[in-house]
Amino acid sequence: MESIPVCHSWDPIVDLPSDWRGLARQDLDVSLRLWQVERKSLKDSSKVQQLEERLATRWSIETGILENLYTVDRGVTLTLVKLGLQNIEQFSTTGRLSREAARLIQDQRAALDFLFSYLKEERPLSLSYVKELHQLLLRNQETTDAVDQFGKRFKTRVVKGEWKKLPNNPLTENGEVHQYCPPEFVQDEMEMLLLLHEDHEASGVRPEVEAAWLHHGFTQIHPFQDGNGRVARALATMIFLKAEFLPLVIRNDEHKDHYLNALERADDGDLSSLVNLFANIQAADLENAITEVRELRSGASYREIALAAADAAKRRVQEDEEELARITDALVQITHHRMEEIAFEMRQVFSENQIFLDTFVGKSDSQTESWWTDQIIKAAQHYRYYADLARFRSWVQLRLQIREGGQPRWHIVISLHHKEVRSGVMAAVAVLTSSTPDQSDVRPVIPGSDYEFSFSRSSDTVESDFKNWLEQALQRLLNIWQTRI
Repeated sequence: MESIPVCHSWDPIVDLPSDWRGLARQDLDVSLRLWQVERKSLKDSSKVQQLEERLATRWSIETGILENLYTVDRGVTLTLVKLGLQNIEQFSTTGRLSREAARLIQDQRAALDFLFSYLKEERPLSLSYVKELHQLLLRNQETTDAVDQFGKRFKTRVVKGEWKKLPNNPLTENGEVHQYCPPEFVQDEMEMLLLLHEDHEASGVRPEVEAAWLHHGFTQIHPFQDGNGRVARALATMIFLKAEFLPLVIRNDEHKDHYLNALERADDGDLSSLVNLFANIQAADLENAITEVRELRSGASYREIALAAADAAKRRVQEDEEELARITDALVQITHHRMEEIAFEMRQVFSENQIFLDTFVGKSDSQTESWWTDQIIKAAQHYRYYADLARFRSWVQLRLQIREGGQPRWHIVISLHHKEVRSGVMAAVAVLTSSTPDQSDVRPVIPGSDYEFSFSRSSDTVESDFKNWLEQALQRLLNIWQTRI
């Protein structure tokens, strides 16, 4: 008998690409921050709980519809979302929802509650937890469809909370096989999946990227006989909830086609579609939640609204300033370390040629803060912006002086400062200047790069990007310096 053609071959799990930051959706931070501010501004916390409860109910219904376990009329779904799952029995007794569907939906909600309680305990994701989650999700499911080696479908008993014992490779509509991980490799692959996930958490991988990667990696292993899609969506939701987002509700009517296409593209190594789908769902649900909270608060007086807005704005400015200061301090340390490396290398080379080079690497402090002010302002003007030096700022200098011949002191200065007043953006400029030993005579500045380096608190790639800019600027200034000595 001819073998069944394969449309997708299984491969062992692969880690995120090193440039995963290019997949990230920074715009989610804005939506999340707005949601956090809005929910805090609502004095009646029970209203927020009701909103989150409705979203949890929608998740519990939709995850089973996506797997074709049951169908639910859109009107029934919306009514259940409004009334809550405590009223689900009346829908099954009146025939608007099958009893089997009602039991599965209740199990899926129990699994979501299990997620919430697990996160409160701050326990790391483990294989035993994944198995417990599977047991909950399939608590009332007794059978599932299976396919034998000849492509014939049959019903079989569901094994709950245990890895699969037989292959579960599905047939596509074209009669081809989509291969998942063979049963004998499931334990090793699941251990690797959770080990990489732990590394991602430690490395600060963003939730929309990690949720997509973990979801896809889990579905590629397909460790259980059935229920893998539901477990994968629960794990993706767990990632978002841990980052204080909302449950990830993939709606059958709105998202299924995009969802399946994104998974196919992820099979081919492109995770971006799945990341964007998850991010778009979160952004839309956050926007709806923000709108609903604002409507609930619409009865408040204008003064109360203004006070809440002013308090939120004040917290936002303070958080922005604190984060910008933290990032700036990190970049100052990077600059200081690199300049010390350069100073050491240059002293070695000069001494080998029996020429003495004095070097000094220093940072700004309360006594030297005003040094280089004119040079920094002139450099900013070169790049056509205003350097706001009234707030926190810092600079690092590398002083170079050849002892012989009465050479002037040369200084390479890297300045980090606010780019515009209250713009929430910092800038870095590199300049070369010379001075007399007492610095009473400072000559015009020479800009050190084709552009200034700008950064804000929302950029995840700021340190790596800054290092690239810094290296280019330092090389350019050192080349100019060696032509003038």
